[in-house]
Amino acid sequence: MAGIPQIKLVFDRRKTASATTKGSVEVEVTWKRERIRLSTGVSVLKQQWKGNEVVNHPDASELNAKIRGLLKTMQDKLNHMAESNAEIDLAVLKVTRKAKVIGGKTDFLDWLEERIAKRPIKESTRRHHMTVLKSLREFGKIKTFTDVTSRNIKLWDDYIRSLDKVNCQASVHGYHKRLRPYIQEALELQLIDTNPYANVKIPRGKSEGIRFLTEEERDRIEELELFGMMEKTRDMFIFSCYTGLAYSDLVKIKKEDVFQKGDDYCIRDKRTKTGNQYTIVLLPKALAILRKYNFNLNLLSNQKCNEQLKLIANMAKIHINLTMHVGRHTFATWALSKGVGIQVVSKMLSHADISMTEKYARVLQSSVYEGYDLLK
Repeated sequence: MAGIPQIKLVFDRRKTASATTKGSVEVEVTWKRERIRLSTGVSVLKQQWKGNEVVNHPDASELNAKIRGLLKTMQDKLNHMAESNAEIDLAVLKVTRKAKVIGGKTDFLDWLEERIAKRPIKESTRRHHMTVLKSLREFGKIKTFTDVTSRNIKLWDDYIRSLDKVNCQASVHGYHKRLRPYIQEALELQLIDTNPYANVKIPRGKSEGIRFLTEEERDRIEELELFGMMEKTRDMFIFSCYTGLAYSDLVKIKKEDVFQKGDDYCIRDKRTKTGNQYTIVLLPKALAILRKYNFNLNLLSNQKCNEQLKLIANMAKIHINLTMHVGRHTFATWALSKGVGIQVVSKMLSHADISMTEKYARVLQSSVYEGYDLLK
């Protein structure tokens, strides 16, 4: 009909979509001889668009609601023009669209917080992503989508390097690595026009390598007279030193996981990180700590433990970046120094890297029990 503007959805107008390349969904409005196209901010693969809606997509409901909301906004605006006998001006729709997409979501950080909350990742990973968000809020120069520029990313990089807890290039790279997927998502949703990382190179850097304590350093920490939160942190760390368990594994130990094999008390469970089953023998000091807390070591968060370990390291005059994971490394190096075979230590730690463990002889579970005998 000539007197009514026509609104329709157009997918992949440029014909670039495929099974691996996304195409954009646009709203096309035609009035007399004028035509405008407005981005919906939705881009999907070819197989994810059918019959004017998103299908076979994990966020299909959310994306379809977004598209329907935009269509309704456009239609309501046109109806208002018609009812008020105003001249229909499609340029007004462009302004409305800009306000719709950007006006309610000018705050990049609020959007980022929402996306972090919805991202299907482990809670431990989500906490790392929230650390990035916290850093951006404290930095203060990246607030809106228009602030997401190469210049500000470089300034944020300088800010990260000024933080006390960031002490190597690998840590700096980690912040950027965690932000990049959200930048890519913002690009795909057309919330930003250009990739701020396009002309910014962030070197990966070298990690600090394996950090561990000597027996003498470990003993110094054991002998500290501590109370409250610091005592709990020290005990959790020392438990890791005598078991090789990572923080994520030791906090989920339950009394029913502990069983007896002869005179030994053992734990059999699956690693949180890999799902690989492990069996450990509780050496006397580890068993004593477990009993002290009634077989529940879920006492403090990993972040809080690591904060406390910095203070503990200073008290014990230990000059490395002490974290809960250092306990796992300390156990491994201690076991090797006591003559436990590297194959057995690999089994004790339940290494997930098959390429690493395959170059050693396959170790029977009985060898693990024998390996612990050397540590008693």
